[in-house]
Amino acid sequence: MAPVHILDDYYLTLTLLITLAYQLLFFSIAFYFKFDKLTDFAGGTNFVLLAIITLALGSSGGAPPTRQLVASLFLMIWAARLAGFLFFRVLKTGKDDRFDDKRDKFFPFLGFWVFQMVWVWVCSLPVTVLNSPAVLQVPQREFGTGRDIAGVVLYGVGLLMESVSDAQRFRFRARNDRSAICDGGLFYVSRHPNYFGEIIIQFGELGSWKLVE
Repeated sequence: MAPVHILDDYYLTLTLLITLAYQLLFFSIAFYFKFDKLTDFAGGTNFVLLAIITLALGSSGGAPPTRQLVASLFLMIWAARLAGFLFFRVLKTGKDDRFDDKRDKFFPFLGFWVFQMVWVWVCSLPVTVLNSPAVLQVPQREFGTGRDIAGVVLYGVGLLMESVSDAQRFRFRARNDRSAICDGGLFYVSRHPNYFGEIIIQFGELGSWKLVE
């Protein structure tokens, strides 16, 4: 079956509107109750929501192409892990120190959520475009090209690096030693291995672009 067309051929407007509505909903809850336990959870689950919706619309009830399915699942796995970890972390710490000077102020607090909207929408673009009618209606190479394999390898390395460094940093901060510097494990070879891992993941997702005949 043909992919469903909504608003534009790349699902850009649709995903932007969904992201705006989703983040503003969670912002309203967070600001009303003056807490930030759902802030990062809202960001991570937004990725999952966009991947599911664009994959379902692109495949239109049928079996999605392998490349679209793999890329969407990879995005969902990464986002679900990140959202779960950040939600667990804020539950253990009780609050997010980043918002100590913002959670009671409407516009400064909203500013963070606007940044999160941009982050989610932009970083979802590889999968959003890949699942869109504009791409699916063009003949594509079979999954398994060198670019696909490189993308899978990069994704695996990035996910492992981000997951391990998140755990190492969480254990380090649990010691509550403000004078110490986190320089063990992956932090011995990189100042921000968690962010570096995430960058590698996004490059892995970008590997699926431009695979049309």
